[in-house]
Amino acid sequence: MSRTRNKAKIVYFTFEGHDKKGIIATITNFFFQHNCNILDIDQRILDDYLIMNTVVDCSDIKESWKKFGDNLNKVVVGKLRMKLRVEEAGGRQAKKIALLVTREAHCPETIINDIRKKKIFGESTVMIGNHDHLQGLAKKKKIPFHFIPSKNKNKHEAEILKILDRENIDLVVLARYMQIVSPEFVFRYEGRILNIHPSLLPAFPGPRAYHQAFNKGVDFVGVTAHFVTTDLDEGPIICQDAFKVNKASHTVEDYIKKGQNLEAKTLAKAVNLFCSDKICLRRGKVVFGKKEHDLVEKTKKFYS
Repeated sequence: MSRTRNKAKIVYFTFEGHDKKGIIATITNFFFQHNCNILDIDQRILDDYLIMNTVVDCSDIKESWKKFGDNLNKVVVGKLRMKLRVEEAGGRQAKKIALLVTREAHCPETIINDIRKKKIFGESTVMIGNHDHLQGLAKKKKIPFHFIPSKNKNKHEAEILKILDRENIDLVVLARYMQIVSPEFVFRYEGRILNIHPSLLPAFPGPRAYHQAFNKGVDFVGVTAHFVTTDLDEGPIICQDAFKVNKASHTVEDYIKKGQNLEAKTLAKAVNLFCSDKICLRRGKVVFGKKEHDLVEKTKKFYS
């Protein structure tokens, strides 16, 4: 709990670990005993692995925040042997971002530049590639780069998850990462994985989206930033953009060139919304807010 600095009001607690009897009762009883009000609990289990997201009003705790955190750690980490992640609503903590990449530089470079220009309130913590093509970019931007081949899918994802866990990553960005992530991977980071797809979803999912658009003869070609779910290119949409094509003169290469500029801008916009606490994923729906408190209130109404 070292990353939380001020006394909390609305706080997000994420509990993660192997499922066992009494977890929910133990945690909810702890909050009750410490005069907290639970606003929402969202839990999911896959292969005996439990992730529980809890929104809690901690305004009325009687002890210091540090002592409260120490006591919670004793229960969760010590007794239940689970991992705990804590984030204060409106705490303005820079999100730790992991960029998953393959060969194309336009999306990760735009996000990194926007972070440096303070357009995105985040940290480019690590770049992970299934090819080493962007190792030079990472070195130039002074970001740690991990090359993890993807021939063995299970090993590939296991190594990535170790890095994400070690670096305490808040957001995973598939910055033209040309791989399908497994349901197990999505489960671990549900609501914290963003992707950019080169079409106006739900049209043209899957590979070679610009070629599909060219062959179909559309008037507008676009891109879609969305949360990643277990359904390929069908995650809840965050934002979209598009450009008009000239079917008499534009080639598919023109579509790709124009589209890549939009991909970078639109994905960076989605990353900014997430890092500014203006969007969240709840029950498979994107909830939007002008500011964190507004987002929390909308989330509460969403459940009512």
